[in-house]
Amino acid sequence: MRGQSPQVKAEGGYSIHVGAAAGPLADAVRSQLAITGVRVTDGIKGAGYVLTMSGGTFERQVVSVSPETGKVEEYLIVFTARISISEAGGEDLVTGQDIRVSGDYAFDEDAALGKFSEEETIREELIEQAAAQIIRRLDTLAN
Repeated sequence: MRGQSPQVKAEGGYSIHVGAAAGPLADAVRSQLAITGVRVTDGIKGAGYVLTMSGGTFERQVVSVSPETGKVEEYLIVFTARISISEAGGEDLVTGQDIRVSGDYAFDEDAALGKFSEEETIREELIEQAAAQIIRRLDTLAN
């Protein structure tokens, strides 16, 4: 899975407006929608659906600690965002639904620089996974 972006095979044939969300999650959703052939509109007019995203936060949790040294050995990274989807006419289809994805990694204090790079890679992968979840929900509603 690492090194590969999850791709969703959306059916296409519908259009969507991704609300005024900015940031990596909105960018990933727009990018994956474009790849699947779904038309992303600049405004609500002409869109079949409106996607609104909020949140987009990361949390790092300690998963395991060495019983000998008391040092952290493994972390869990959790990405959480909230979405709402409505028809362009205003009817709510999904309201305030949480999207939550996670990944873990072993931590070695002696190789901290490499592990921070690994954590950044995991964060990017989690954003792509969250975007794929959102697109699957959109595709289910649209088809």
